[in-house]
Amino acid sequence: MSTSDLALRNLCIATSLLLSLTVASPAAAETVLKVGTLAPDGSGWVTALRNIDQEIREVTGDEVQLKIYPGGVQGDEDVMLRKIRIGQLQGAGLSGTGVSRILPDVLALEMPFLFDNYDEIDYVVSQMEDFYQQAALEAGYVLLGWSDIGFVYLMSQEPIRSVEDLRGHKVWRLQNEPITGALMARTNVTSVPLSIPDVLLGLQTNLVDVVYASPTAAIVLQWFTRVKHYTDLPINYSIGAFVVYRKAFDKLSQNHQQQLMEISQRHTRRHNLRGRTDNAEALRIMQREGVTPVVSPPKAIASFQQLVVDSTPDLVGSAFSRQAYDLVHQHLAEFRARLCPADQ
Repeated sequence: MSTSDLALRNLCIATSLLLSLTVASPAAAETVLKVGTLAPDGSGWVTALRNIDQEIREVTGDEVQLKIYPGGVQGDEDVMLRKIRIGQLQGAGLSGTGVSRILPDVLALEMPFLFDNYDEIDYVVSQMEDFYQQAALEAGYVLLGWSDIGFVYLMSQEPIRSVEDLRGHKVWRLQNEPITGALMARTNVTSVPLSIPDVLLGLQTNLVDVVYASPTAAIVLQWFTRVKHYTDLPINYSIGAFVVYRKAFDKLSQNHQQQLMEISQRHTRRHNLRGRTDNAEALRIMQREGVTPVVSPPKAIASFQQLVVDSTPDLVGSAFSRQAYDLVHQHLAEFRARLCPADQ
């Protein structure tokens, strides 16, 4: 064989090898995490999820993506969680009640009249982070970020100043939400269980005439158009979360897991800061649209607070664990002691 023939044969062999390597090395597979939420498209929460999707696509070269299903198109939160367990969804942006379905102990943060301000909330939530992260893993989920829903107010057709004023009214209660159920049972107030998507129709048909929500949620969900008053007394703080099923998360490479966690936490923190400003603005919008604030006198406030005290034994160890309750109160006491140290 001549030198030229040998060179030609070697070139053909090298070319064949190169082609076989190209065929045997396909592009990295895409991972699409389908995420449902009740929040409507255009809301701050959905915007945060879309921002997470955009950045995780950029940093992974589209190898990890989120597909967002807003506005409850995948069903209510119980349905979404069922779909996650059977693989039709991989994650969800949940309300406080939705989170409590997989992390009941999060309700320890939502007890009425627990927090006085966001500084207290930020400290306690940060101190409880590891506790809730571990609980989420044990439940089969990865907690990627908190959603600050905000302080919740009573909203009604007639002025509500006290516990006594609630009697004779039809108060909405979120289905399977234990705290409101325990409070209403103690007061012999009629409560009507409805899912969040059904509340607006309930207000329109007078099935309910008292609801509760953060100001932003009341506007986004259009509930404020069916009420005339809000009780100018924050009842409790509500927190949601962005979670992904652990089985889906574990399929990501370690690098992609770290990237998704960091990106999600950063964008949810930004969302929370904006949300607090939005809630303050939402109260002003409600007032401008004719929803008038109702001021409770001190005696009436005390009646609400006493109701919570009386109901607490019904909830601790049932709706959430004694451990979570004690830890939340321990951290809250620590924070308040730092601000107002006892006289030495």
